Amino acid sequence: MITRQLLTRYRQGLCTPDELETVQFYLSGENLSELKRMLDEDWKDAAAETNQDGREAEERIWSKLAEDMDEVRELPVMVRRKFNLKFLWQCAAAAVIVVTAGWFISQQFASDELTYEINRSAAETALLEKINGTSGPMLITLSDGSRVRLSPKSKISYAASFDSELKREVYLSGEAFFIVTPNRDKPFFVYANELVTKVLGTSFNVRAYAEDKDVTVKVSTGRVSVEVAEKLRNHQNMTAREKGGILLTPNQQAVLSRQEFHLVKSLVENPLLIIPEGKTKTVKEVYSFKFQAATLNSVFEAIEKGYGVNIVFDDEILENCRLTADLSGESLYEKLDIICKSIEAEYQVFDAQIIITGKGCNF
Repeated sequence: MITRQLLTRYRQGLCTPDELETVQFYLSGENLSELKRMLDEDWKDAAAETNQDGREAEERIWSKLAEDMDEVRELPVMVRRKFNLKFLWQCAAAAVIVVTAGWFISQQFASDELTYEINRSAAETALLEKINGTSGPMLITLSDGSRVRLSPKSKISYAASFDSELKREVYLSGEAFFIVTPNRDKPFFVYANELVTKVLGTSFNVRAYAEDKDVTVKVSTGRVSVEVAEKLRNHQNMTAREKGGILLTPNQQAVLSRQEFHLVKSLVENPLLIIPEGKTKTVKEVYSFKFQAATLNSVFEAIEKGYGVNIVFDDEILENCRLTADLSGESLYEKLDIICKSIEAEYQVFDAQIIITGKGCNF
């Protein structure tokens, strides 16, 4: 802590290295109002010092302060310079304004971050809270029959009953997989940091740990609407498309970069085959990826149906291409690798779509 005595020793060039470090901490921008008050008092004392003019003492103090604000020195050096005291006070005031403005800006930036506590504080009903402090998943059944698999180091809050509510709302910190009971009259909302996920009945995963740079929603079945929380939709970094939210289908995900504040739609890392509703067969029984001199149109149509993805390609350029292969045991991306190598083409994933480009098969 800085004291008047320490400030006097600093002005006189008598500080030890530890004392100098303390003074320099205050010069770096912390507690400038306290430093200003002590300087006022010290200057009054300096004016009364023997054989020293008070005006010169003030100028010497500011000389040292100005030097230390420009560079960090190991030992104080007494340098006498002439300063305009009014100008120096303006500099001090400007420094205070800069520090204050920096604090205000940081607070404004922080206000762009929605936390679990902030989200749940907006709830209009009493909430139950479950915290998973174990090393394994915690299974939770909500009053409507919806099920939640809560990951370790995660917590969730929700109403004890949704009977009297117009919508079903839960608040998440961490990661959870949801299997939502369908109810078109009561949409299901998950508030996870800056993202709001809305569903009617589906299964999806939300990852929103407080320390993570991203908030991610991945869809397994059904359709999910994902959007940035209403109070943050006017963020300057967001495009009009992002402000409108994103519709996700199986094997798609939405990722919100909390630092850059962009909401991006893409495919999940490992897309899985989709079992159609009402089907009791396995994926191997439903889908066949054995092709014999098949056109690329039929190949891509089978892949689109199996994984729920959209494949974009030029049918005219690739119309002469044929594929003979058994791709039953390969993942989606492995299937695409094999197909593209066989026809000397390439694929890219953009906005959850797979784009195929190639020169065609004119042989």
